[in-house]
Amino acid sequence: MAILPAPAQLRAELESEPVPGAARCGIGQGSRGEMLEVWIPPALLLVAWSVGWIAEQTWMPGDRVLWALIPTGVIALVRGLLEKILRRSRPGARPLVMLYALHLMLVAIGTLLNPMTCIYAFVGYIDSQRFLAGRTAQAVVVVTALLCAVGQLGGVQVVLTEIWFFVGLAVVNMLIATCMMFLAGERERILDQREQALSEIDRVNRENAHLHEQLMAGARRAGADEERDRLSREIHDTVAQGLVGVIRQLETVGSDIDPASRHRLAIAEEAARDCLLEARRAVEALGPHQLHDTDLVEALSALVARWARTHRVVATFDADEAPREGRHGDVLVRVAQESLANIARHAGAGTVTATLLGDEKTMVLRIVDDGRGFEPGAVERGHGLSNMAERTRRVDGGLEISSTPGRGTTVTATVPR
Repeated sequence: MAILPAPAQLRAELESEPVPGAARCGIGQGSRGEMLEVWIPPALLLVAWSVGWIAEQTWMPGDRVLWALIPTGVIALVRGLLEKILRRSRPGARPLVMLYALHLMLVAIGTLLNPMTCIYAFVGYIDSQRFLAGRTAQAVVVVTALLCAVGQLGGVQVVLTEIWFFVGLAVVNMLIATCMMFLAGERERILDQREQALSEIDRVNRENAHLHEQLMAGARRAGADEERDRLSREIHDTVAQGLVGVIRQLETVGSDIDPASRHRLAIAEEAARDCLLEARRAVEALGPHQLHDTDLVEALSALVARWARTHRVVATFDADEAPREGRHGDVLVRVAQESLANIARHAGAGTVTATLLGDEKTMVLRIVDDGRGFEPGAVERGHGLSNMAERTRRVDGGLEISSTPGRGTTVTATVPR
């Protein structure tokens, strides 16, 4: 029963270990990262138009940057709609795809009017994984790389005159985009592996906890069995043997004593024999567990047969409809021992019937005798009845005793299976 080493420590290491690469080409997975993914694009949109307006005043030819305010404003509105729809649907949903296609068209128009819109167009690498999925996301990455290349060259006019320069720049952008997508895929793969490892660690933790419980329960059972064996030996070697010596001494007393003394000796001998019987019953109850080498049905059958031979009472045991195994068979054996001992001491029964029943959830032991019976409310519950009730209560079971004076007694013990 080996317990695997330090799974909790391994889990902590996995959870704290940094994972290389971008988070799905994004900025972060936590609340701060998500906030940045929402607010950085509008900020870049404003920066892109501002840089374009400054560039138009200094070195960039043309007078269309003011007109670029129109697609810029519409892009801001579209981004708000994209974020709102994303909160209610999954990436790649049809409304997101259609709306992002409009977004790309607006970015393209903005780039034609203001080449510095490429500063904002870069967010397409992030958006492709946030709003889209599959081939659609890959297509957006390609378009984003081309739009960035147009803006980086200074506009469509420069692209038409420097076509090969544009092609080279577009290839560089595509390589960068491909690397980013590869890193995102690697991160996803590593995250999946980490999740699998954490799931395995959780399983191992549960298994270790179960094994620990079994180990502790086994240790408790072993300690209890050892203590029972010790007490059994002590009672047998001291009390029982001492009582046997007393009985032998009483038996050797001659018959030349007066009748009154002989009567008192007979009473003393009878009391000693009763005490010896109780001591032997205690030794038997405390001895090795009856269920170690046999099942419940065989243990109860042997117990009833041995009791019947000892006390010369007709006793039968019926277990035709009972399961042969149960979690709390030892409780039923102890209840049977105590019940039979009470019958021998108090009932004066001529016949005893023990029946074991059971289903998928419970097991029931019923012991019926035809003895003198008693009035349950008028009899003080001794240690025997209290012990039986306590044993069944500890395992979430129950004990019921019904008796009528002159009509015998029925003891019914119920335990979970």
